[in-house]
Amino acid sequence: MDGAGLSDRERRALSAIEDHLRRDRSLDRIMRFTRLRHRVMAAAGLAALTVALLVAASVTVSAPLIWGFAAAWTLTVVAALPLVGGWARRRWQRREQPGRP
Repeated sequence: MDGAGLSDRERRALSAIEDHLRRDRSLDRIMRFTRLRHRVMAAAGLAALTVALLVAASVTVSAPLIWGFAAAWTLTVVAALPLVGGWARRRWQRREQPGRP
């Protein structure tokens, strides 16, 4: 390819492939789960860092460690709130489904 872009035939083929992938429910579920797992792991890592900074700041009473803890705590809350909100929304929707105990 000389850098001119895709031909009309190639664009149509690519569009058909993209449409097929968008309709694939199992692929969509896998991709959503993978993104969710990465977000959960990031929030868990931030939580571990926050706890370590809390312990270090409590033991040493160092101003930079206290500020580091405050920053890490803020990032942890910002990362965890959407995850907790999504979890609560899914639980609420399951509860609202008719026919479920």
